[in-house]
Amino acid sequence: MKRKEFIRQLGLIAGGVTVGLDKVTAATAYAYNPVQVNMQATNGKIMVLVQLAGGNDGLNTVVPFQDDIYYKNRPDIAIKKADALSLNGEIGFNPSMTALKKLYDNNKVSVIQSVGYPNHSRSHFRSTDIWNTASDSNVVLQEGWAGRYLNSIFPEYPVKLPEQPMAIQLGSVESLLLQTDLGRLGTVFEDPNTFFTLVNGSTSDNDAPPATLAGNELKFLKQVAVQSIQYSAVIKTASDKGTNQMTYPNTGLGRQLSIVAKMISGGSETPIFLTTIGGFDTHANQLGQHFNLWKTVSDAIATFQTDLEKQGLADKVTVLTFSEFGRRVNQNGTLGTDHGSTAPMFVVGNSVRGGIIGANPNLSDLDGNGDYKLKIDYRQIYATVMRDHLGVESASANSILKKDFEWLPIYRKSAERTPSESAFDLVQNYPNPVEGLTKIRYVLNKQQPVRLTLHDMTGMELMVLREEIQDPGTYTQTVDMSTMPSGLYLYSLMGEGGQRKSLRLVVSRG
Repeated sequence: MKRKEFIRQLGLIAGGVTVGLDKVTAATAYAYNPVQVNMQATNGKIMVLVQLAGGNDGLNTVVPFQDDIYYKNRPDIAIKKADALSLNGEIGFNPSMTALKKLYDNNKVSVIQSVGYPNHSRSHFRSTDIWNTASDSNVVLQEGWAGRYLNSIFPEYPVKLPEQPMAIQLGSVESLLLQTDLGRLGTVFEDPNTFFTLVNGSTSDNDAPPATLAGNELKFLKQVAVQSIQYSAVIKTASDKGTNQMTYPNTGLGRQLSIVAKMISGGSETPIFLTTIGGFDTHANQLGQHFNLWKTVSDAIATFQTDLEKQGLADKVTVLTFSEFGRRVNQNGTLGTDHGSTAPMFVVGNSVRGGIIGANPNLSDLDGNGDYKLKIDYRQIYATVMRDHLGVESASANSILKKDFEWLPIYRKSAERTPSESAFDLVQNYPNPVEGLTKIRYVLNKQQPVRLTLHDMTGMELMVLREEIQDPGTYTQTVDMSTMPSGLYLYSLMGEGGQRKSLRLVVSRG
C-alpha cells in the first residue's frame, strides 16, 4: 500500500484532524516538536459559514416584486407582491424571513446580488467543489480556500499543532473547504459530548517505535494522534463552559448554531466554523418547501446573532451564507425550478454596513441558458471577508484565492481601509510544492531593514535569502531548492521593529 493511502486508512479518528504525511520526510518526522503553538496568528475574529446545500433559488429569496417578467415566468410559484418583505420598494425577502428582516432593518445584513462565477457548472458536485476551492470553473483544485487561509496563519502545521482546532465543521463528513495538500484541517463532529465520549476512549500507545525509517514515521503518527485526540477535551471544555442566552429553534441548523455560540461563549478561538442545511434542490413543489427552508435559516441565524449580542460577542463574528448555484428564472412543469447559476449571498453581523450591494437581476437580459447574468464573482466576497473581517492583508488574500479580486463595501470600515495597513506583507511562494526554483514575493509599505530567511520546521536557520534596507515596493526573491531534501520548510521575513511573518514551503520530488 502506498504511504499516502496508508495514512488515509489509519484515519486518526479525532474528527478529521488527519495529516498529509506524504509531504513530511522521515527527518522532519523525527524532529517533530510536540509543543503546541497558540492562536495568536488569528486576529480574534471568527467566520461562521452556513452552506445552503442543493442550490438556493435566489429569486424567491430576494424577490423582485415589481418586475412583471418575474411573475410571467413563475405563474404558480412566484411570491405575491403583497407578501414580500420589502427592502427598498423594488425587492423584498421571502415572507418566511421575518427574523432576518429585523436584522436587515438594523443594518446587520448585507445582501449581495447576482453572485456566481463565469462559465457556470450545473453539477451539484462540481459546482460545490468550485465554491469550496475558490477555483475557476475550468480548474480543478484539491485544497479548500479556507484550508489555504488556515495554512497561511498556521505555517508550522502539521509539525506543530495549534492549541485549539483550526476549524470546526458541524456534521459527519469533512468538507473540501477545509482540506489541504498537507492534511485535513477541520475537526468534524455533530455533538461535542458525543465526540468527546467517542474519542476519549482512543489512545495512542507509548511503546517506543523501532529504530528504523518506518519507526520514525510511526513515532510521528503517534504524536500527531495524541495531539489530535486532545482536541476532543478542548472542544468539550469550551462547550461546557459556554452558555446560550437564547432558546434556539429545534431544527438541525438551530442546533448547529447553538453549539457554535456555546463554544465561542466558552472561549473557543477557532477562526472558522462550518454549518450546513440541505434541501435546496427544489425541482418540485418548491413554494412551501422553500418557504420552510428559509424560515429555518432566518430564525436560526437571527437567534444566533441575538445570542452573541446578549453575551457581548457579536463584534467578533461574521456569518456568511453560500450555495452551489441559483436556479432558473422560469418555473418547470413540476412547480419547481431547475439548476441555474447566480443567486444572492448574505453577510450578517454587527460590523457589516448593511443594505444591498449590486444591481437587481435584469430579467429581460438573460444569458443563453436562461439565467440572469453574473454581476459579482463569489471570490470578491471571500476576499472582502478575509481582508475586512479576518484581517488578512490584500496581497495574502490574493495569494490564497490565486487571483486579485476587487473588494466590496460589505463592512462599515471597508471604505476607510487601505489595501495594506502593516509595514510589510509576505505572500505564499509559487510554485508550491516546488522541485527546483520558486519565487517568494513580499510587499513593503515603507522603507525598512529587511531580513528574508529560510528555516527547517524546527526553526533552525538554513539560509539568508536577502538582508538589506529597502524602499517601499513589491519584491520577488527567486530561491533554488533543487539541492534541498524533500520535506517542509519555513521562510520568514523580518521587517520594521523586529516584526516577523512566516509561511510554509514544501519541497516535493517524484
